Amino acid sequence: MNNKFNAISTFLRVADAGSFSAAARQLDVNQSAVSQQIAALEAHLGVVLLHRTTRVMSLTEQGERYRRDMTLLLDAMQEAESHLHPKDQEWEGRVNIQLPTGLGQLLLPELLALQKLHTELRLTLAMDDRVVDLVSEGVDVALRLSKEPPETYPARMLACIRTPLFASPDFVPVHSLSELVAQPHIRFSGIAPDGPLRLVSGDETVELKVNTVFRANTSEGLLQAIQSGIGIGGMQLPLAAQALQSGQLVKVLPEWRLPDRFLYAVFPDARFIPLRVRGVVSAIQASLLQWVGEV
Repeated sequence: MNNKFNAISTFLRVADAGSFSAAARQLDVNQSAVSQQIAALEAHLGVVLLHRTTRVMSLTEQGERYRRDMTLLLDAMQEAESHLHPKDQEWEGRVNIQLPTGLGQLLLPELLALQKLHTELRLTLAMDDRVVDLVSEGVDVALRLSKEPPETYPARMLACIRTPLFASPDFVPVHSLSELVAQPHIRFSGIAPDGPLRLVSGDETVELKVNTVFRANTSEGLLQAIQSGIGIGGMQLPLAAQALQSGQLVKVLPEWRLPDRFLYAVFPDARFIPLRVRGVVSAIQASLLQWVGEV
């Protein structure tokens, strides 16, 4: 077919915009021209890419697969062209990022500064603790905390995140593990209510049965609970750094901490990672240095 490249670009625009009319407005063409291009592309491929009704447009299974593959192909073409003028185009285009809520709030100023510096960059942030499917949700890079690299997608380790125990400054001083067990605790609600508190110190690991008095499913909720003085809780060091420096928190038994976790940048496809995505990830890693030291 003639102008296949244009038809593919139009299909991707329709898929992103969610309708023929929205895509036509973005492309500044008639809606009938968009419909004709999609129909011609479907006829050429011999498959239906889009379900159409009077009110709703959605991708078919083949359409979703074609969208994914063509997005990778066009991004690769753009990347190849950017190599001709790398300094001009390294910071151009969209980057969809998913971050854990707590770290997302911490990194937001750095990402906003990056956007202000590079006006052709188009950042989209999703601060979400869910583990989403990167491909179906169109995520270019996700930051994930885990003990081991993700199995499903390629990943790059950015930092080791330590999780010490903290309490408010006026909380009862604790000098030993036996005293620690006697105090009320604040814990993440994703942990079983009767799950033991696992701590490490050098090569030594202990599991303690503790009295959990408060649970929350967000880092901010846990941080505020610890600061309120109702108990002792573990908190990722980057998230507690500001409160620690200002004296709102103190470390408890500094020689012990929860098992380390690692922050990974996770990508939907290792075969092609655009320069702009690599640049954003490198900026995030550099920003982490102020909270975690050497990464």
